[in-house]
Amino acid sequence: MREEAIKQGIEKRYESCLVTVPREKRVIISLPKDSLFSLIAFMKEQGFQHLSLITCVDWIKEGKFELVYHLATYQDGIHAIVKTRIDRANPTYQSMILLFAHAQTYEREIHEMFGVEFVGNARLTPFLLTNWQEIPPMRKDFDTKEYSERMFEHE
Repeated sequence: MREEAIKQGIEKRYESCLVTVPREKRVIISLPKDSLFSLIAFMKEQGFQHLSLITCVDWIKEGKFELVYHLATYQDGIHAIVKTRIDRANPTYQSMILLFAHAQTYEREIHEMFGVEFVGNARLTPFLLTNWQEIPPMRKDFDTKEYSERMFEHE
C-alpha cells in the first residue's frame, strides 16, 4: 500500500512527526512547526503536487492556532493532511508561496480571519472584509453577538 510507504518515508526522515493512515488514500501528519516547510517541500518532491487548501483552527484554551495543509497526488489520488501548531499570542509562520504560488490566497484569508502573519507573503492585505476594525472574526474570542448588537439594528 502506497500510504504505508509514504508513512514510513516521512517517519524515517522526520523523527518528531506523528503519521497515521486512517484509511485508504488518506495520510495524516502532525509535526512541530520547525519541520513543516521542509516536510511539505519533501512531499512535493514525492508527488504531492497539488495544494488544495490551507486552513486554520483556533485552539484558544491551549493558546495555539493549528495550520492545516491539504496536499494531494494526481497519479493515485492520495490526500495528505499536514498539521502544525503555532503560538496564538504571536501567530507567525513562513509562507508556502515558494513551494505553491497559490498558497498566497489561502494565507491571505487566514491572515484576515485569524490574524496569522505569513512571513514572505507580501500580499496580506484586506481580502474579504471591508473597513474591518475588530479582532479577526474567526478567532474564538471574537464576540459575534456583541458585534451584531452593536453594528445592526435589532427589533
